[in-house]
Amino acid sequence: YTGTSQTTFRTLTDAGCESLVGKGLTLSTSDTSIGTIVDIGCDEFGHRPSGGISQLVCLNTSKWSPSIPSCEWSWDLTTQEKIIFGTAVAAGSFIVVIAIAICIAYFCCYKKRKEEDEKIYDSSYHESSPRTGEERPFPERESYPITYLAYQDINDGKYDGYISTGTLDKPWLGYIPRPKVTEGKFYN
Repeated sequence: YTGTSQTTFRTLTDAGCESLVGKGLTLSTSDTSIGTIVDIGCDEFGHRPSGGISQLVCLNTSKWSPSIPSCEWSWDLTTQEKIIFGTAVAAGSFIVVIAIAICIAYFCCYKKRKEEDEKIYDSSYHESSPRTGEERPFPERESYPITYLAYQDINDGKYDGYISTGTLDKPWLGYIPRPKVTEGKFYN
């Protein structure tokens, strides 16, 4: 036999395909030797290998068949991914509903009560009573009577020196009227 052969031999350490580790794929094995079948998936949530490829085979040409796929989004979720996705959507919806309920409660109930309190405050003073520049629940009196009499009415200086002995419903300033009983067993 004459001639030269240019056949190259690979050692067993060189034989095999390119490593799939670090490509964003989940692998059933990290073995890259010729003839190895690797089940693949994607690391990221909701992603699948493009082209629907689920297995790669290392050929004797040191190439993967089919070629190494990239990962792409897919609405074909696994049961675990569906549970995670559903829980996240439910939690987000719950937070939005609670935030809306708090806003409605604030703007409807609290604001309305505040406006009613202001109406009560405003109606508690007569229109002709003098107002000071400060908002206080009780206006300050400018003058007080020199003497205190139990039956005296204070009239803001309208009737200086006039002493009222009170009326039937209000005999003195500290009088608390009792309810009038018109029915029942205690009625005389």
